[in-house]
Amino acid sequence: KAPIGWNPDSFGYNWNMPQFYLNAGIDAFITQKIGWNDTNVFPHRVFWWEGPDGSRILTYFPFGYVNTIDNPYGLVDQLRQFEANTSFKKLCVLFGVGDHGGGPSIEMMKKIDKLKEIDIYPNIEFNTAANYLEYLKQQDLTDLPVWNSELYLEYHRGTFTTQANTKKNNRESEVLLTNTEKFSSIASTLGKKYVSEDIDDAWKIVMFNQFHDILPGSSIREVYFDAEQNYAEVKKIGSVNLNNALSFISRQINTSFINNGKQITVYNPLSWKRTDIAAIQLPEGDENDYAVFNSEGDELPIQYLHTERYSNQIIFLAKDVPSLGYKVYELRNQKSSQNKSFLTYSDSFVENEFFKVELDASTGWVKQIYDKKNDKNILSEEGNKLQLLEDKPTAWDAWNIGLTGVEYASTFRKIEIADAGNVMIKLKAYRDYLKPGAKKEYPTEYFPSSFAEQDVVLYDGINRVDFVTNIEWWEEKTMLKVAFPVSVKSDEASYEIPYAFIKRSTTLEKQWDKGKWEVPALRWADLSADGYGVSLLNKNKYGYDIKGNVIRLSLLRSPKWPDPTADRGNHSIEYSIYPHTGEANSGGTIKKGFEYNFPLLVSLTEPEKGDLPREKAFVEISDGSVIITSIKRAMEDEAMIIQLYESEGRENNIEITLPTEISKAVECNFLEEDKGAIDYRGNKIALTFLPFKIKTLKIYLK
Repeated sequence: KAPIGWNPDSFGYNWNMPQFYLNAGIDAFITQKIGWNDTNVFPHRVFWWEGPDGSRILTYFPFGYVNTIDNPYGLVDQLRQFEANTSFKKLCVLFGVGDHGGGPSIEMMKKIDKLKEIDIYPNIEFNTAANYLEYLKQQDLTDLPVWNSELYLEYHRGTFTTQANTKKNNRESEVLLTNTEKFSSIASTLGKKYVSEDIDDAWKIVMFNQFHDILPGSSIREVYFDAEQNYAEVKKIGSVNLNNALSFISRQINTSFINNGKQITVYNPLSWKRTDIAAIQLPEGDENDYAVFNSEGDELPIQYLHTERYSNQIIFLAKDVPSLGYKVYELRNQKSSQNKSFLTYSDSFVENEFFKVELDASTGWVKQIYDKKNDKNILSEEGNKLQLLEDKPTAWDAWNIGLTGVEYASTFRKIEIADAGNVMIKLKAYRDYLKPGAKKEYPTEYFPSSFAEQDVVLYDGINRVDFVTNIEWWEEKTMLKVAFPVSVKSDEASYEIPYAFIKRSTTLEKQWDKGKWEVPALRWADLSADGYGVSLLNKNKYGYDIKGNVIRLSLLRSPKWPDPTADRGNHSIEYSIYPHTGEANSGGTIKKGFEYNFPLLVSLTEPEKGDLPREKAFVEISDGSVIITSIKRAMEDEAMIIQLYESEGRENNIEITLPTEISKAVECNFLEEDKGAIDYRGNKIALTFLPFKIKTLKIYLK
């Protein structure tokens, strides 16, 4: 296995990497990439890098990773700087051709041999990075500096956004395979064979496409043709295995209460009870009338959806679906008679029990999002504003952002109610763009270069405001952001990172904040102050910026190199506003981000007379700050692997309840190597979590 976290050329390193590395049996990390910063010079060469949970890893920061040995005086100068910075006498030099060339050349080896013959030149020896790190570990590290933050790269910020389709496919593939593993594992406890080889193969494809230049969006065009085919294969493997697992579980349920209808089993892939929208996919061309009933025989409000992506769906509100479990409903072949709803609308506003959202009839932007529960207007001025920004980086077109300060105007066309029913209402605004100087003569004098449709969506019973921006994007050297000026102002904003969140400045006044004018996040960013906050959730975007009270999400770019067609075409972009009391960690943002990305799953089958009840949680956790992120089959045996983490930044004692009694339980690392036994009783395990700590459990069930 790898002894070193060898990562010389990634575009920044998230704050939780020390914990990840230590959990993978790696105790040292090497990178030089932060030397590319455009605003600050990184101050350390050897240091402890500390993660949010307190994990520390020894980190070596060389002067570069492609030294061609052309400047022997420069090497001596590096040694002097290194000794002054660290007091250590030995310097590790990474040499070779590097990009498009690989390792050392014969000419380099000859140059080094000549330097070794010079008596007054510092001693040179060929060695390994592993041996050099062992040398460092033997030194006095008592006063070694500690870096307790992310290693943010002040460069290549465009990689958070470029090649939107690949980033969307990546997020959707991660969600699909995570769900597939969870429910395949649960199905295996009921007797179904776990198909680990298929799932592992799909994960390998996803991880291959997370390589240095593919997922960041900095590859040539042909790479993305291949990536599309790769993701299609992933989705095929994942969908088949997930549907097989869900259908198998559904067949084990006793649904004798269903007389003439079909069995709807709604599955919750997350580790807490939740209420959310469930969508039944009907066969193409099915025009029958249907009604949905719960297991007590009560009819529920439903709504038919006909969209480009889902041509024939019924949606309804599924309440209190158990943690990592299911709840059964009935689909009857009869006309629905239930029309109770809290949804209201007019030509320019939509409203549910939580919010009233109003659009400006003259601009099409959102004029007001009124939080009815907290009596607040979330916006300080018009929001959901699409900003078309001139983007001309001086180098590395796909990698870098070069905003010039020029913003192009759009033309607002109209607002209409696009859908309205018992479950959902959708208000749509139309607009288009034609940049100055881009006048086109055909088919009309004014022929836009890009078209946008902005949907505002409210659901009955759901305390989010969802947005869908459908856009035909044909710009060049232009970046698209969406802006929400909110009625909250703070000097810090919170952003989700893998297995934690991080706070970053919104003022950018301090020296080490000045370069962070575009930052990465996973599912959400949040601005909170004085007991109230607003979160902007996303489904497949990664670039944010928050200045003062304005939250912006980066949607699209249009670089010309190395792929001259990058991001051009049709996009459907989903994001959501979630207001809350408290901070992001105490106000529900973390779970809401998961829920937005992991919708409820639905299996439609014939009714069965199995042994399982009408609703069931297969795995439960007693406290909500600890979240299960994955459940899978162990690599070496029949054990169940459960990974979970403390998400809110607080110490916590929890109890996990499993579907059957336990015969053995151990904590392990990411490589599934045992770390120690865990106490258990029956089908329950008690654990203590420190803030942001990740735990991996290996469970043997009876």
